[in-house]
Amino acid sequence: MSTSTSPLRLLCTRHLQLLKQTADNLKLAVVSSTDGFPIALLDVELQPGRKATAMAAALDGLSKSIVKEFGLGALEGTVLETEQGLVLCRRVHGPKYNLVLLAVMGKDTTYGHALWAIKNAAKELTASLQELTELDSLST
Repeated sequence: MSTSTSPLRLLCTRHLQLLKQTADNLKLAVVSSTDGFPIALLDVELQPGRKATAMAAALDGLSKSIVKEFGLGALEGTVLETEQGLVLCRRVHGPKYNLVLLAVMGKDTTYGHALWAIKNAAKELTASLQELTELDSLST
């Protein structure tokens, strides 16, 4: 991940920080491109963050394939329940960007609250991506 502060990276970082304020027991969160390139990282160093974004994209891709195979419509997200908490992966669609939001929650997380927090974060990020795209089109 470059050290540049692109508008996309700043926007995604801001939304990860908002997610941290609303989600109890958030251990880490990342936003990646659908092919695994890191966009924004929260509470994770660069090298493990790259691995997390690659895994987020892979989980998203596998989940999308399963949903397609069984004719279940469009994928919205994936939840992994573990001994130590939850891993939540959510697709974020923008007019110009398709991203993956991944959050790892600790074991004391309330399942419903965690699911609400990631859904809400993805919805708000989608709206912000729309605004960013509109601003980009105005400046060109």
